[in-house]
Amino acid sequence: MSRSNADQERRVPVSVVCVFNNPGVLQECLTASVEAGRRQAVDLDYLPVDNTARQFSSAGAALNHGAALARNDVVVFVHQDVFLHSIPALERVAAAMMADLSLGMVGATGMTGEGRLLGLIRDRIVLSGHQETGLADVDSLDEVLFMMRRDQIRRQPLSEEPDLSWHAYAVEYGARLRSTGSRVAVANIPLTHNSLSINLDRLAEAHLWIAGAYPDQLPIVTTCGTVQQRPRVPSVLAGLVNSQKWRYRWLRESVSARKLRNKSPLRPVTVLGDLRRDIDDICTAAGVGTATVINVLPRSAGGHELGEPLELGRRGVRFRFLAVDAVAVAALVSAQGAGLHRRRDQHQH
Repeated sequence: MSRSNADQERRVPVSVVCVFNNPGVLQECLTASVEAGRRQAVDLDYLPVDNTARQFSSAGAALNHGAALARNDVVVFVHQDVFLHSIPALERVAAAMMADLSLGMVGATGMTGEGRLLGLIRDRIVLSGHQETGLADVDSLDEVLFMMRRDQIRRQPLSEEPDLSWHAYAVEYGARLRSTGSRVAVANIPLTHNSLSINLDRLAEAHLWIAGAYPDQLPIVTTCGTVQQRPRVPSVLAGLVNSQKWRYRWLRESVSARKLRNKSPLRPVTVLGDLRRDIDDICTAAGVGTATVINVLPRSAGGHELGEPLELGRRGVRFRFLAVDAVAVAALVSAQGAGLHRRRDQHQH
C-alpha cells in the first residue's frame, strides 16, 4: 500500500455517546447501527446515557457525563434516532483530529457563513447537504452528530446553561472554540437521521444567549436559523411571501419529475418535493404499511455508504431506503414498479 493510501486508511478508535429518552427509538436506530458496525470497528466504545426519567436537566449535562466514562481518545456525540452507515468513517475523522490539533470539532453536517449546507446525510427521507471529500470549515455544526478529542471535552465540557438545555449546544461550543483559534469543520460521515418530530421549544432563547456570549462572531448561520443580536421580526408581507415559496419549488421540481416520469416505461405517478414534514401524514392518509424511498445520490458520491439498502420504522410504517446515482434512478424506479405489479398479480390470483 502506498503512503497516501495508508494515510487515507489510518483510523483511531472512538467512543460513541448518546443521551436517550426513548429506548425503542434508540434500539431501532443508533444501537442497531452500532451493533452492525462493530465488525468493521477498531475498538468501538458505546455509551448510551439514560434520560428516560429526566435525570439530566440538559443535553450538555448528559453528554458530559457520557464523555467522563469514555475510554477512547475521540468522543462522538450523536442523537438517538441516527443510523450510522460507517463506523470506519468516524475512525478516519478521529485519526485526522488526533493528527491535527487545530481541529477542535468535526461534525456530519453544518452551515457555512454564506448559508451553504455541507455534509451529505439522509434527513428523514431526503438527502440533504453537499458532499464533502475532505474537511471543510463551517460557521456551525448541527447537533445530530459532532465529535472532539476526549482530553478537550474533559477540560472544556459542553455548556450546561439552562437556556441551552436541549438546543444549540454544539453551536455554542463551536463559537467557543473559534474564539480560541480552533477550527470547526464538516467531514464525510454518512448517516440517516430518522427524526420523528421537530422540537423548537426555547430555540429562540438559546440563540439569544449565544448572541450575547459571542457578539464578535455574529451573525452565526445554523441549520435552525441565524444567530443574531436582534432577531428580525418578519412583516406580514414577508410572512405571506415565505408561506407561498412552496409553489415555486413545486413548479420547478415538477418539471424535473415529468422528465423522470417520461424515462420510465411504466409511467408511475410521480410527486416530487420536500416531504420531510408531511410523509407520516401522507402514509397515514393513504393507509400504507410499507413504503419505498429512492434517493438520488450526487454524481461525486460514487459508492457512497448511503447507497446501501436500509429499513427503518416511522409511526407504524416500514420504510425501505434505496439510493443510486441519477443515471440509474429511472431503471430502479421501473424495477420497483414491475415488482409491485407482480405482487398485485400474485395477490389477485
